Amino acid sequence: AAAQKKFSRDYPAQPNIRLHLSNRSGRIEVVAWEKNTVRVTATMESRSAKMEPEATAEGVRIDVRRDNREDVGDINFTIRVPYNSTVDISTMSGGIIIRNVRGEMVRAHVTSEGDIELTGIRARTVMAENTVGNILFDAELLRGGTYVLNSTQGDIQLRITAESGFRLMAVAPRTRNIDLNGFAQMGEFEYFNEKRKVVGKVGDGGASLSTTNGRGSIVFMPR
Repeated sequence: AAAQKKFSRDYPAQPNIRLHLSNRSGRIEVVAWEKNTVRVTATMESRSAKMEPEATAEGVRIDVRRDNREDVGDINFTIRVPYNSTVDISTMSGGIIIRNVRGEMVRAHVTSEGDIELTGIRARTVMAENTVGNILFDAELLRGGTYVLNSTQGDIQLRITAESGFRLMAVAPRTRNIDLNGFAQMGEFEYFNEKRKVVGKVGDGGASLSTTNGRGSIVFMPR
């Protein structure tokens, strides 16, 4: 711990800024708050690690892969952003947590292994993808919104506002483990390919929701 390097800085921001973060490995937590400020705090495993955030009128961009040509170990981030921010996070490995963001878009992409938690989300476009790891999606679906959640190995849990109207395509090719729970009585659904695929609509079908899990479960829960 004594060898760790720390970084902390505040950046003035507009309410609807964009945060873009590209990491190699480490835990990333992004939490919305009421201030028009982006606060970036990071702990770096190696003292040789470099990080040079770029702040513009559009937002804050952090590119760990660009700033470090070699692997410098884990860099763990805690970032505060205004509620209406667009958040675009990617990492090669490590968990991603995004909470209470209400901007235009939320994207979380783990190239290899790491859990993704998206909670209290109210965005028009949400994309979450990992290879190995669980995905938790707790959100309100907006009319005209697009929501895509994909995992190769792990469990996907969706907690969706019961009043949300959406068109659904859910695919679990290996396990056939798709559980609609209370939504089964709220909408109209068809099962295909021996229950490996579920297609249907809830309410007015105003949002588009697509989720695929190669070797895990897909579970829906009313929020």
